[in-house]
Amino acid sequence: MAGDRFLLIKPWSYRLWSDVEHVLGQLLIAEITNRIPVVFWPTHCLHNGFIHTNGFELYFEPVSEYSIFDLTKPEYTFYPPFWDADNLLVEDTTKDNWMYRSIGDLISSDANVVIGDVYFSISEIIPFVKKDNDAYGMTATEIYRYLFRKYIRIKRDILAEVQGFYHSWLREWHPLLAVHVRREEEDMLIDIRKDIADEHYWRRNSRKYGSRYPKENKRKYRFLGKGKLLKANTQYHSEINKLMNKYSIRKIFLLTDSEEVVEEYREKYDDMVVCTSCKRLTADDPAYSIENPVVKRRRGIEVIKDALLAAQCDFFIGNDFSGLSRAISRIKDWPEENIRLLFRRREKRKYPVNVKMIAAVKNKFFSSVAEFIRNLYEKIKKKLGIGGGEYDN
Repeated sequence: MAGDRFLLIKPWSYRLWSDVEHVLGQLLIAEITNRIPVVFWPTHCLHNGFIHTNGFELYFEPVSEYSIFDLTKPEYTFYPPFWDADNLLVEDTTKDNWMYRSIGDLISSDANVVIGDVYFSISEIIPFVKKDNDAYGMTATEIYRYLFRKYIRIKRDILAEVQGFYHSWLREWHPLLAVHVRREEEDMLIDIRKDIADEHYWRRNSRKYGSRYPKENKRKYRFLGKGKLLKANTQYHSEINKLMNKYSIRKIFLLTDSEEVVEEYREKYDDMVVCTSCKRLTADDPAYSIENPVVKRRRGIEVIKDALLAAQCDFFIGNDFSGLSRAISRIKDWPEENIRLLFRRREKRKYPVNVKMIAAVKNKFFSSVAEFIRNLYEKIKKKLGIGGGEYDN
């Protein structure tokens, strides 16, 4: 890599594992563009409770021998162009507008320092991977795992704590099942009868693809039909039972931020449940109350510890919308049948499992009539020789 070409990777989401996912994508861009990567998470980031400290390096070893201060040379050029040697430590609060941040512009820039502070998935970057790159020909999942093995090195004190817990509570109990259950989003109720999605969920990346906000659904609903309330996190137990019956699971390592979930699983699975001792929330607690500025590194350690312990289990069930669950799926090469990330699918959209939903209840009469018409139509087609069967050329 050229000694005067850098990619400065700043945070995107301010959530630890989600930002690690962002870092991995940017590290692939660094490889494609032959740039030296430097990761910098400022002091206001989640899980960083120290002043003038790089939050990334509280938990992980540096990805290169350079720091952000090596990049603040007046003679260097910067991209996007509103950055310079004097403001490099400041956050851009308007990055959600994606100005000067298309992936093509970032990759083709000749500036000494390119700043990567917006999220690109590996799937978006794959078309730019060249044949001389080790990631060439890999799937997105394989690339995430390759990058994780190559760059993400956990601090030794965290690894020691992980191994201490594993040897004390899990090592003798294989086959082990890890289960990650996020607490229910009490303030969110998705009514899919209206065919609208939660605006907060879809807004984050909307400008990336050219639209400022999701288009409003202007259709008038005079009658939404009878609705059925789908409770949060109800899919887990059936998946757990399948694995328990098939593989004789001996212990369940539970990862959750909810006190109620711990109580539920201990009541249902008794002493099979093992979990770390950390701060969790009740249903009435706001999410931000889990963070204490004095002990933020402790909170970050617990999140990393849970992920690494889950990766030492034989099976994993998680939440497809969770950065923590996705990280666990990428830390090691899981056999496909040993891992399941849950979500709810309605029509062509995916929804989180940890929210309540109102789904339309199908009218049995109209459903049976529709089925009768479809069957009749197929019979008529077959009789007339319209498409299918022996009449095909």
